[in-house]
Amino acid sequence: MSERNHEVIKSQQLLDEYGNIAEPGWSRKQLQQYSRTQIKAPKFRIKEWDYYLVVGDDCAVAFTLSDDGYVGLKSVSLLDFSGEPWEHTETILDAFPMGKLRMPENSSEGDIIYEKKNLRLKYVLENSASESAEEEHNEKITKPAIKIRHITCQFDNFYQGKSFSCDIRLRQPDMDTMVIATPWDRKM
Repeated sequence: MSERNHEVIKSQQLLDEYGNIAEPGWSRKQLQQYSRTQIKAPKFRIKEWDYYLVVGDDCAVAFTLSDDGYVGLKSVSLLDFSGEPWEHTETILDAFPMGKLRMPENSSEGDIIYEKKNLRLKYVLENSASESAEEEHNEKITKPAIKIRHITCQFDNFYQGKSFSCDIRLRQPDMDTMVIATPWDRKM
């Protein structure tokens, strides 16, 4: 399919035998199976990342773990919306990670852990126990386990000599997500 703005509705490999996106478009869940080994580009050109933005009424925190082949970028940003808006970001760059971060091939599985220098940042997927609930007719129904993204961060000397740390658990509701597969223009 050459049309980019359409919904992908069948499960399939993300890349074809030539390393191109098999069906460009978007889907409501991860139907396209990604495998780093199917990419035909050199390791230094492969870009993988995971990003979270947690927003409250008066503040937000953003986390980025990325392996862009030739450079690894790990950053944490704090944003304050109360009073005078304020933002601070600290970034750590690593040369030529080229897959060493071992990013999961599926957004619904796997953990990402970075522990170097003055930053320890982890995205861990947890499952809560399934719950039993009673219906009107005394029938027991088991609800599926709830997925939880557990983000922990310890960033030493984050701002003005002070450290930043957090322990956040995000419940992942059973709902549509947005998965986008868009090809890059190729240089001829």
